[in-house]
Amino acid sequence: MTTASLIFSHNDIRNTTLDCDSLGIHYQVVSDSGLLRTGKNTQVRRWDSRSNQQVTIAEWERHSFSSDVFKFPARGESVPVSTFMTKKRGFGKIKRSFVGDDGRRYIWRVKSSSLEAFVSENGQKGARIAKFHSRHILFGRPHATLELFPGYERTLDTLVLTFLYVEWKRRQSKRSAAAASAGAS
Repeated sequence: MTTASLIFSHNDIRNTTLDCDSLGIHYQVVSDSGLLRTGKNTQVRRWDSRSNQQVTIAEWERHSFSSDVFKFPARGESVPVSTFMTKKRGFGKIKRSFVGDDGRRYIWRVKSSSLEAFVSENGQKGARIAKFHSRHILFGRPHATLELFPGYERTLDTLVLTFLYVEWKRRQSKRSAAAASAGAS
């Protein structure tokens, strides 16, 4: 089985690029910046070789007291993330599902140390289409990668957008847990 990987230029998933030169896939993730911190609006852009420019495929607005929102400029649509992605908690894991660009349901399976996406077939986990590999500078992996498996092609734009959201939430959860344990000491 041949896989491809999107390579992250930076560890900050709200300001990075994701590239796979061999497939000609290039995404740019840009967040507005506020004073001393990253802002609450992120754009996800894909390089379009036909027009020779970056095309905004989605925007992600983070809100403090209501659901975050995904905006899809090409469709003129805004959807609360809580509507776009359902969330189920299990023992030691969270599953977030969404409907992809092709109308099929997909699931991100989130664990503290792993993040993978699968096709959902009749409510069950089907074929894996993506797996995130964190950067490990000491172990020779200076850049994080999103490994893509056959089937990703049908919904790549939405897969990238939902990955960014799910990984950001996973990192937020890890930071909160670390802060809570540091405060308990």
